[in-house]
Amino acid sequence: MLISMYLLCRRGRNSTMSFSRLATPSGTFRLCVIPVRAAHAAPAVAAVPVKAEELDNPGFFQKIALRFKGIPLKGELHRPKSMFDDCDKEWFAPESLPAMPKDYKEHPDRDLVNFPYPERQMYAPKTRMLMIPNSWMTPFEKVTGTSGPYVFFGGLFAFMVNKELWVFEEQGHMLCGWILFYLLISRTVGYRIDKYLYGEFQNRMNYFKGLIADDLKEAVEFRKNSAAETESLNAIKEKFPVIFKENMELQLEAAFRANVEQVATEMKRRIDFLHETEATKARFERDHMVKWITENVMKEVDQKAFKDQFMQTCIQQLQGLSAQK
Repeated sequence: MLISMYLLCRRGRNSTMSFSRLATPSGTFRLCVIPVRAAHAAPAVAAVPVKAEELDNPGFFQKIALRFKGIPLKGELHRPKSMFDDCDKEWFAPESLPAMPKDYKEHPDRDLVNFPYPERQMYAPKTRMLMIPNSWMTPFEKVTGTSGPYVFFGGLFAFMVNKELWVFEEQGHMLCGWILFYLLISRTVGYRIDKYLYGEFQNRMNYFKGLIADDLKEAVEFRKNSAAETESLNAIKEKFPVIFKENMELQLEAAFRANVEQVATEMKRRIDFLHETEATKARFERDHMVKWITENVMKEVDQKAFKDQFMQTCIQQLQGLSAQK
């Protein structure tokens, strides 16, 4: 169903600014036809079933269409992943952000009633027509009904454009294109983008949580070491007199043993000296006695009577030996 709106405008002095722009300089009429299609005018186009012969021997463009629809070709065991599988999907986080504990205070004097902690919202606030917050529309609906806020903001927009309080520049028409581009991106790959950004956010948060865990681990280890050192110092403080006494006894025992060792070393040195002295004296006396005996014997041997007597004794012994043979 098409509804045509006809605007017949004629340029004149009393005409408004916006309608005067629709009239030609010559004063003729300008006809503007705006087709509007009603929602109930045409039924939704039913999905055309894929024929069996198209799957057996599809053409080039048919293959492309089947790929876009995610229908497997002949011989394929799995359904191909289509780029439109995630279209018109709404992404929701698997888990919500942790809520702030109600009894948490970084300082006892914190006024949580007048100055509460700001909380990060999990999702953006609801809007209408892509840019009008829902909180602006709700108060009007309570008084004027559902169409009241749309009429108000639409009239306000028309008034600002009419009085040129909101001026469109030469590239103002590109706003419609950007809105369509936003709708196209958000409805096609918005689900994947949100899912990817959430994964990157979780990885970033896990990285910072790891840093915090490492810092806490070092702090806990430092606290444990400090507690152990404190306990050891307290034990030393309690047992210090006994420890001091034992240390003094150990030092005295070490000094006594060192003195005993020094005395033993000195006694051994003196005994060794006396032993060497007696041994030297005995060796000197022996050498002197041997020398004296040797000199006296040699003197006796040098005498002639002793030589003759010695020679006679030798001859007799030789004769005795020859007679025995």
